[in-house]
Amino acid sequence: MSQHFVERGGLPPGLTSFTKIRLGWINKEEVHFVKPGETAVAFLSPLSVGGGTVAVKIPLSSGNYYLVENRQPVGFDRALPDSGILVLKVNPDAQEGYGTVQVMDATPTTAHFRQASYRLEAAGRNLFRDLEVAVLPLWREGDRLGVLVTTSEKSTQAVEAARAVAALTKQGGPAERRAAQAKAAFMAFDFKKCLELAGR
Repeated sequence: MSQHFVERGGLPPGLTSFTKIRLGWINKEEVHFVKPGETAVAFLSPLSVGGGTVAVKIPLSSGNYYLVENRQPVGFDRALPDSGILVLKVNPDAQEGYGTVQVMDATPTTAHFRQASYRLEAAGRNLFRDLEVAVLPLWREGDRLGVLVTTSEKSTQAVEAARAVAALTKQGGPAERRAAQAKAAFMAFDFKKCLELAGR
């Protein structure tokens, strides 16, 4: 996402979490660590705003790791080509300039990272997974955007449950109580119960 310019004469996007960590602009308390095989939720502040948790780090068996960040068009990121949850794969052994960080593009056929982020409401862009881990975007809480890290086996049901919670939350009114119950089940990682409560 840190390409030079989105539009000619415009501002460049801000730095990634990888670069900010290397510069010491993000400390350990702002990064949520999740091991493959674990299931965890984090609500990420927009990377360019900061405050609270701003990234998730997932170490892999290969020695590489993923960084997950919330990129929104605010602050230094106001000229982004896309917004949402961005997944970066870091190879710490690669030489600088030779693929140290790779964007795990949600839509690699779209040029210039214009659909690179993951979004819960976007079909085909609501789940990233490989053999070790699955990452999916969740709903918003204020300016923070949720992200779930889980296993590939749980990911399909988790996406369905997350979409059900988001749909109930939007309804408001009589659905509020059911939405709160479904959300509580989701946060306890009981995705089956969450779907039952949501009437799915």
